[in-house]
Parts: sequence; C-alpha cells; structure tokens
Amino acid sequence: MPEVSVSVEVPAAPETVWSVLTDTEAYPQWNTLLSVRGEFAVGETVAVRLSIPGLPTVPISPEITAVEPGRALRWRSRLFGIEADHAFLLEPLEDGGTRFVQTEQFSGAMAGPVLARFERRIRRGFEQMNVGLCRRATELTDDATR
Repeated sequence: MPEVSVSVEVPAAPETVWSVLTDTEAYPQWNTLLSVRGEFAVGETVAVRLSIPGLPTVPISPEITAVEPGRALRWRSRLFGIEADHAFLLEPLEDGGTRFVQTEQFSGAMAGPVLARFERRIRRGFEQMNVGLCRRATELTDDATR
C-alpha cells in the first residue's frame, strides 16, 4: 500500500502539540495545508480544504476513525477513487518533547500512479504543516515559561 510519512521533533510536550493540532480555529495562523470545520470525534465527518503546494485546493470530507488525546488523530477520506487513511501521531520523547508524525496510506486502483506523480508535493505539504505546528507549539511553550 503506497504511503507518505513525514515527522518532526517538537520541543513541546505532547499535550501542547495536541492542543495545537485540535485547535482548528487557529489553523489560519500556522497551517498552510489544511483548514478544518467540524468536531474531531470518532464517526464524525469534518469539512476539510486541502491545499497541497502546486495543486488546486480541494475539499474533502474525511470521517474521523480514531481520537486518542495526546497520542493520535486518524481519518479516512476518498478523493478521485483513491481511499486515504491519514494519521497524525504524537510520540513522547525522553527530553519532554514530541515527535509529530503525519502518515497517509493510499489504496485503490489509481493510488500507485497518482502517488508516483504527486508524492513530492504531498510530502512538501506535510513538511510545511509540520514546521508550522512545531513553530506554534514552541511559541505556546515559550509563552507559558515567561
């Protein structure tokens, strides 16, 4: 199953990273990949606008498949006949920080060819979001220690 996975080490506790990830109203301040409306609750469908660099913005309506506060948020979406399972994973680090991982697995007859064509752009979008999340969580941590 084709997959794209990107991670970043964030110098903030998992609880802080989780608060940034789930505060969708603040996404315009830092998140260039996604805008989200709706509730992160298992079985709910959220309205997402996906802005992959170099491609038109597209609306998707993923169903939330897992919510584990401070650990994982997962959703499943379908676009152009391709099913995608996306995970946002938070792994605590020994130094008190967090490894934030975005991973997406693609399935369907066209998943391989589409991913082969757009993997670099998808990866770049994930990287940009991860950098934005890292900056935002670091700002919140710095503000809390002042």
